Amino acid sequence: MDDLGNRVFYWLTDETNVTVLMFTAATLLGVASLLLFFLSGQGSATQTEFVLLVAAMVLVFFVTIRSSTF
Repeated sequence: MDDLGNRVFYWLTDETNVTVLMFTAATLLGVASLLLFFLSGQGSATQTEFVLLVAAMVLVFFVTIRSSTF
């Protein structure tokens, strides 16, 4: 019987799963940035919100390049 490590490895070797996982992570980073911005009540974005947003954009850029090359 397969153990958990083997199942995760085989799941992550599928390119579709990795792409969906990365786009999901980028979406969560963007949503976290927006939530922090709206819940903080400040008039401008903080450094944390900006870093989260930049990380989401970099991840989307990376996934786009990665998807077009495979």
